[in-house]
Amino acid sequence: MSGEPAPGLSAFAPAKINLTLRVEAPRADGYHPLQSLVVFADWGDTLTATPAAELTLGLEGPFADALAADTHNLVLKAAWALRAAAGTPGLGARLTLDKQIPLASGLGGGSADAAAALRLLNDLWELDFSTRQLAEIGSVVGADVPACVWSRPLLMEGIGERIRLLAAWPELDALIVNPGKALSTPDVFRALDTLGRQRSAVGLERVPVAGDRASALGVAAAAFNDLEEPAISLEPAIGTVLASLNRLGPVRLTRMTGSGASCFALFDSAAEASAAASGLAESHPGWLIRQVKLGGVA
Repeated sequence: MSGEPAPGLSAFAPAKINLTLRVEAPRADGYHPLQSLVVFADWGDTLTATPAAELTLGLEGPFADALAADTHNLVLKAAWALRAAAGTPGLGARLTLDKQIPLASGLGGGSADAAAALRLLNDLWELDFSTRQLAEIGSVVGADVPACVWSRPLLMEGIGERIRLLAAWPELDALIVNPGKALSTPDVFRALDTLGRQRSAVGLERVPVAGDRASALGVAAAAFNDLEEPAISLEPAIGTVLASLNRLGPVRLTRMTGSGASCFALFDSAAEASAAASGLAESHPGWLIRQVKLGGVA
């Protein structure tokens, strides 16, 4: 009917949480091999697309202004990569990104947005690439993009290109907390190398399988995030967040995610997480605090 909006599609771009992150010494090309147990939250950004003659991107949401000056962000890079892989450079779409994840927060927001663009435009343009193929295309856009294409519990290795999906992993009740600080990932890796501290000797020998909460908590607690100490050296607010989370009575595990400055806390129940979120919001009104579910395999 005349005057109705063109039909469109939407894709969710969930926040990425590194439950563990082991970082090795840099290779000759400067990249750091890593191993990370990754899960995804039920909170994040949303990308919508409608048919259009040209490829454009609009921004909205609380963190839209921070992206406004970047005309070559990862969403457009992913779209260009997908068109190149399909051999169809003329495809267009009107994209709109609702930006809820803060930038440079260790939550993989840009990579999640790029992955959402790959999934969304694959459907809109009827390209019929498989998830595995989209992950391969995503590897040229950013190291975390392949994991975000899958958006399910997985073990990420190499520099992010090697993905091993978890056969079983439960949902975990959690809080994500960001103190309102942005932290550059390259700066954190440089700080790790400069500190010269020995990397974690603890890695996962095989792909973990956890059928219940207790097993999953045990796997996560047995390893570390090697970027936590260098990140705190650059941004002490991370240490303040972790100390505040550790003072919460029922918390089971606290850790920084990715390269920071966001941290997470795991709980035994949604009720415990909710009570902790309320108390934390009262004492730290300037922090971003989100109660989430992390990870279950669909």
